[in-house]
Amino acid sequence: MKIAFFGTPEIAAAVFETLIDSEYSVMLAVTQPDKPAGRKHILTPSPVKKLAEKNAIPLLQPGKCTDRNFLNEYKSFDIDINLIIAYGRILPDELIYHPKYDSVNIHASLLPKYRGASPINHAIINGDKETGVTYQFIEKKLDAGDIIHREKISISDNDDAVSLYEKLKELSRKSVLKVLSMLQTGSYTRKKQDETAASYVSILKKEDGRLDFNLPAETIKNRIRGLLPWPCAFCAFQGHTLKILNAQPAG
Repeated sequence: MKIAFFGTPEIAAAVFETLIDSEYSVMLAVTQPDKPAGRKHILTPSPVKKLAEKNAIPLLQPGKCTDRNFLNEYKSFDIDINLIIAYGRILPDELIYHPKYDSVNIHASLLPKYRGASPINHAIINGDKETGVTYQFIEKKLDAGDIIHREKISISDNDDAVSLYEKLKELSRKSVLKVLSMLQTGSYTRKKQDETAASYVSILKKEDGRLDFNLPAETIKNRIRGLLPWPCAFCAFQGHTLKILNAQPAG
């Protein structure tokens, strides 16, 4: 199976590295353009770009996935499947349905719960006891495609969004080859999502970190856990802004 891999951050790089070390052929990597990082705003490549360059895998970094030059270059590769995880761009139909096996997304929630940009944070914020990753076919509607496979894990009281990110990164890395084999052999059942159970979560904003101390103590604790590493929970105290990294209800 010949793969075009789409991804950007560390969770994507973990899956990408597993594919590189596997029997599958990664023909192409697509990641977001380099972005300024740190206080000095140094232009920095994504973790996926670093891996692609290290392993001499062809790399594309389109500003827009609808760019005709990008689409033409993408189509010059012989691709069986697009595999996407945390890429951060909407893909056009021309790209989604081009390969033999279409396009498969790995989403860090148990869909249809937490469609959208911040599922890991919201699993913690809402005090969930389990989450997981969902492999789904991509369609036009955000994270609404048919489900191929789901993997579940428990969320402990000590988890925060950082530790849960690491757990889901490992879960994605461990499960991806199994799901590719299922696709290749047809040993899966394509399942429609229950639209009545769907929920959506948007990109977190700085203001989402402001704590409301009128809320129950457990709710505040969960928000603090779920808002790491950014935007991070904060409050005003004696004219200063205090970042709160951890808390436990008293009593």
